Amino acid sequence: MAKRKAVLFITDCEYGQSNVVLAVAYDLLLRDEVDVHIASWVGLKPRILQLQNQIRQENPTKMVSPVTFHNLPGLSMFESWLNETGYTKSRMCHAPGTKGAAHLRTLISGLLHAWNPDDYIALYDWCADFAATLDPAVIVLDPFVPAAHDMCRTVPRNYVVLSPCTLAAGIIPNQPRLAGFWKYPAMSSGLSFPVSWYEIPKNMLAIFSLIYVTTFDPRIKLLKAARTVHGISGPLPTLTPWIKDVPHLCPSLPEIDLPMEVPPNITFCGPITLKATPLSRSDPELLTWLEKGPTIMLQLGTHEQASAEMARELAGGLRVILDQQSDIQVLWKLKNAKSLKDTLDEVLGQEVKLGRVRIEAWINADPISILESGHIVCAVHHGGANSFFEVAWAGVPQVVLGQWYDTYDYACRAEYLGIGVYGNRSVAPLVDAAEFGQALTTVVGNQSKSANAMEERARSLGEVCKRSGGRALAGDMITKLALGNSGTVFTQIQYWEVEGDLDMSAHPHLKLL
Repeated sequence: MAKRKAVLFITDCEYGQSNVVLAVAYDLLLRDEVDVHIASWVGLKPRILQLQNQIRQENPTKMVSPVTFHNLPGLSMFESWLNETGYTKSRMCHAPGTKGAAHLRTLISGLLHAWNPDDYIALYDWCADFAATLDPAVIVLDPFVPAAHDMCRTVPRNYVVLSPCTLAAGIIPNQPRLAGFWKYPAMSSGLSFPVSWYEIPKNMLAIFSLIYVTTFDPRIKLLKAARTVHGISGPLPTLTPWIKDVPHLCPSLPEIDLPMEVPPNITFCGPITLKATPLSRSDPELLTWLEKGPTIMLQLGTHEQASAEMARELAGGLRVILDQQSDIQVLWKLKNAKSLKDTLDEVLGQEVKLGRVRIEAWINADPISILESGHIVCAVHHGGANSFFEVAWAGVPQVVLGQWYDTYDYACRAEYLGIGVYGNRSVAPLVDAAEFGQALTTVVGNQSKSANAMEERARSLGEVCKRSGGRALAGDMITKLALGNSGTVFTQIQYWEVEGDLDMSAHPHLKLL
């Protein structure tokens, strides 16, 4: 019997990076055509075991091959960044645009090149040695493990990039007529699309600021030198989120992204979401509570540890909509809720006591299962890619409270698409109770002229997302690459034209280069 082909995922262990990997691994395990290996740091291992248990519970009569987990050496990107810089998680927050430019330059230097040269080369060597031993048919790479990209480009190896984010940052610099400078907002600028004529100088300043730091930063120079000595050539992978001739899979769609020309090696799969256990099984008590009325869900990311001041402003914004609409209730995930109890009670104590507001340090149910319960009328999040795509898939309007880096881009994207509001534009990365309350009123207020239109727009785009391939399309393409069933990688447009799910006449802005 011929040995089965292997697919090797190499990914960071953070929730935002690894969710798409676990989602596609779920699809591959159900297909049972290839062996699935995942190399990451130890933080991801419990989630892999949870995924396998979920599949067994859903398919009790089916033999499902297990995922083989491999522990990457050293520290993950985030841990390495904290270790190398001495920063705390709170240092990630910065203002958008010119106000936060100096802080952003420091973050870019540290986060995009988190490993010191020795650790980076050690990770590169481990990936090369392990790939030689396993000899996978295809390697699936998280964009945030750059040493693995260097390995695949240098050895070379058959690989595909599976991104948790939109690939706009990689595509925009290649748009015609230098539109990346004057039409598309710079990363983390907080500017709306298209850039207003009077904000073009500000946009260009932000772009050249990022170019400067990625060119002249001493840490980056040291890493480039170490790569050269080790025989690694070419640009740093973190500075090339898109490269020609390598298949890229991402969770975006033309309908939920900025209009742009898309290279043929990029597949827009649609939101690549985890298969969630229904809320009726994972947390029936929470479902019973949700059924009491329309609910706002507030969750600001895995690392959110709100200060007393931030918690007070968030509670104050919620107070605005709670006072306006007696039927609204709130589900708030707040990691350090216990230490902030006195602050929260000052503003929302009565509502918490009555059960109209639930503030939980941890919620067992998957966010996607809560979103698809049908009871969430607004999702408030920090603007992480994972949150943005999950909420878009669920067809729920959103309020985005940007905190750092690309979270500001997703906040602006939600407004451009008409499915949400940038809820802290005037004070980001902080929150102002009045501004946040107004954003909530705009999205769900009974007297808001835009609320019904936004609800319908979000619902409509949610239906588009659900009709897209998502994890199944990504799994199909990776399987084809692994089994050699396709001489070339299908683009999203080719796939959808065959399946009949995408009317190209409805997307005049989407072109193939």
